Amino acid sequence: MAQPLPVRKQAVDLAAGPRKVGSRIRRAPPPPPEKKLSAADIREREAWVMGVGMSAVALALMVILLAAAHWAGWTPSNYVISLK
Repeated sequence: MAQPLPVRKQAVDLAAGPRKVGSRIRRAPPPPPEKKLSAADIREREAWVMGVGMSAVALALMVILLAAAHWAGWTPSNYVISLK
């Protein structure tokens, strides 16, 4: 009769006595906790984010409007502005 193939892992003998405790896997230490932000820092960050967001939306709208106007055949050079 055929013999079973040898297994790489050894069987665990629970009756042999105390076992090894703990893992020997070395891990990186956990990252340090993030610094708590003060209310002033949060307000300043929100102000920057709001300013950048409003500028990006305004720029995108201007580009879209100019592209639509160019597609329609209109350019700002069609008009002359005279100040009195």
